[in-house]
Amino acid sequence: MIFKKSNYKTQGIALCVFENLKSANAFKDLIPEQHSTVLIVNSGAAAISINSRTIHLFASELIAIPKRSDFEVVMMSTELCVSILSFTSEFAFENSIRWPHIGYFNFFTARYVSKIFLKKKELKNLMDLLLLAGTRLELSNSRVFKKELILLSFNLFLYELASLYYRSSWLEKTRYSAAEKTAVHFFRLVELHCREQHSVRFYADALNISSGHLTKTIKLVTEITAKQCIENALVLEAKILLQNNDLTILNVSETLRFANTSFFSNFFKRHTQMSPSEYRLKLHSAY
Repeated sequence: MIFKKSNYKTQGIALCVFENLKSANAFKDLIPEQHSTVLIVNSGAAAISINSRTIHLFASELIAIPKRSDFEVVMMSTELCVSILSFTSEFAFENSIRWPHIGYFNFFTARYVSKIFLKKKELKNLMDLLLLAGTRLELSNSRVFKKELILLSFNLFLYELASLYYRSSWLEKTRYSAAEKTAVHFFRLVELHCREQHSVRFYADALNISSGHLTKTIKLVTEITAKQCIENALVLEAKILLQNNDLTILNVSETLRFANTSFFSNFFKRHTQMSPSEYRLKLHSAY
């Protein structure tokens, strides 16, 4: 594998590929406390502490570090090369193909996660996807559908990562707090019912907790409210439906259980700064 160095940092996401580290301070600076982080060791070795748990990492190993983790570098080899993707919850929510990101949400919220060893092909696939994400992030802001290209490359990487985690038969059983368990159940319910159920009360009742408790719990885990989660899901569902030209705006509105097209259009524009018709027109203009 040819080592290339590529760095990109913008609001909500930071990416560095094949970064050669010379000091523990430089290493720690690459792990933002308020970001979820994917760390891949390309060469060398290091011992790190995550929430007072020491983990030894070697070449071709990877670990997902939850946000707000207590991260320390215990020791590192003189020649350490790593690749790192870190992002805020807000960036992940805005750049998810479907809400919630079931399949990779779990290992970014659990406080105790395990490293995984990457086979040669698996490592190459992940590095190719990181480099692809880097090229998308560096596109000019005037590029049509830059955001959508970022969305696709970002999700391709995370879903590939999720498949590796879940295929690892030796993966330790992940331990979740009560809040994390509630959040995971809530997200699964949102994925199943967001088209027809828009109220926090519905999900709270399904989980047998109060609406206030659900909102507080989701805010604690994700930093946005349960209502915002539901609305994000609706916006993403609307975008998916609007890609189908056989559906009228009325059809989309009815599928998502809005009272009328006016309510739907106002909701969609509030979240995307475009009306449904304008969004559909933008889709057509790209081809």
